[in-house]
Amino acid sequence: MKQTVGPSTPVHVAVKEAVATLENCHPTQLGSLGLVVDAKRLDAVPGTSSGEPPMLFHYCGYTITVDDTGTLRVEN
Repeated sequence: MKQTVGPSTPVHVAVKEAVATLENCHPTQLGSLGLVVDAKRLDAVPGTSSGEPPMLFHYCGYTITVDDTGTLRVEN
């Protein structure tokens, strides 16, 4: 799954919503994202310098990447 996170949506919220969609559940039914990644740091990734590598982490069995353009990729 690949999507661009809109400027009005925090990235950590978009991650939970994307994984919940793939898991066919409500985001509150997922584990705590804060246990695997710092939400403030994650939200700051869009807009970082283009030379920065994407942020990569694992959450609920998925590999998540977020790059400086706000593109979110969720792969299993």
